[in-house]
Amino acid sequence: MAKLAALGRRHFVGLFAGIGAETLRCQTPAELAEAAGRLLAGGAPQLVVLDQRFADCGEAIESLRKRGVVVLLLGAERGEGHPALDDIRQVIEVAAGANILGEY
Repeated sequence: MAKLAALGRRHFVGLFAGIGAETLRCQTPAELAEAAGRLLAGGAPQLVVLDQRFADCGEAIESLRKRGVVVLLLGAERGEGHPALDDIRQVIEVAAGANILGEY
């Protein structure tokens, strides 16, 4: 089992295949739930990057988190708002001290 897995639409997971992530393509919430179950059955990875389109699939996400998997939602479409990416940027800025003087 890879330490990293990517779940989502084909164009999203393809980006992570090149770095050795286990990739599971999903088009619907039902497919996502099935993919999450397969991940857990095969030994859960440490990190799952998830297509933001499936942010409303709380039950599948929660099942992964209960097993200690870090689930990270990432935006997959250009031109859409990316609240998940904005949250990540903010966390990184705080951790690095880049926001010590506030917004710039």
